[in-house]
Amino acid sequence: MTTLRAQPGISHARAVLIIALVATIWGFGFPATRIVLDGGLSVGALMGLRFPLAGLVMFVIIRTKGIPITRRGVLDGIWLGLVLVVVFWLQTDGMRFTTTAKAGFITGLYVLFTPLIAVAIGQRVKLASALGALIAAYGMYLLVHLRGAWWTGWNRGDVEILLCAILCGVHIVMMGAFTRRCEAWLLAGSQVIICGVVSVVATAFLPSPYGFQNAFAALAHWPVAGAALFLALGSTVFAFWGQATAQTRLGPTESAVLFSLEPVVAAVLSVVWLKEAMSARQAVGGALIVVAMIVAEALPYMFRAITVPDTRP
Repeated sequence: MTTLRAQPGISHARAVLIIALVATIWGFGFPATRIVLDGGLSVGALMGLRFPLAGLVMFVIIRTKGIPITRRGVLDGIWLGLVLVVVFWLQTDGMRFTTTAKAGFITGLYVLFTPLIAVAIGQRVKLASALGALIAAYGMYLLVHLRGAWWTGWNRGDVEILLCAILCGVHIVMMGAFTRRCEAWLLAGSQVIICGVVSVVATAFLPSPYGFQNAFAALAHWPVAGAALFLALGSTVFAFWGQATAQTRLGPTESAVLFSLEPVVAAVLSVVWLKEAMSARQAVGGALIVVAMIVAEALPYMFRAITVPDTRP
């Protein structure tokens, strides 16, 4: 969900492979979260385990790479971490009340919210972003709404994850501004560490069963422990590394298509692996959200490629 600087020298093909793998791992993160929550680990305990572990690994990476720890980078990381903890808390808690597929598709709306939030702070919006937002709005209606009143079908989880997607857009806009003045790996590591610290402190004061009370019993089961480890090392550490290594080697068209794998993988796994039900109407709604993501990010560049003649000899 963040944009980091690419490492020099990486081939285009390898960049495509890495970003596709990042999107796929994020897709697997949704059923992994479902397994953890169904296994008895609370939202707070998951947050309090996932992010401190990921933060420790990222701190080791920062020190190994010899990246200087500056005051500005740490302060910016604190602000990003405070937003990040709310983002993931909303997403994780929301999954207690909604399906894995819906969570994946609604989270993917951050691709559309990001340019809209940029407009709110004075940046211009592309026509394609506005068109994508309209398509996504209808897609979300089909995904969530049931016959009845206009709010029928919405539940607490859908609302929480929609708020998560909006804050993801805020986080991406902030990250884009902060990476212009700070080292990206320092920002990534410091915000994950702050997210972990806040999660541990908050969870320590939560009553049973919302705190750490059942953590040891839940983690005694390998599926729960393995899924939690995957979320810490795969969905967090590897994802940051993958973006830092490869994302800016790709054009917006390729990035949009590759990142649209995330909700698709989450939806497929929810039906095939977790055996969750999905109606044809919901499948169409999810597909429209993916189309909206691609339209918003890729269409302007595809159109430019068609209309601007190739002047190379």
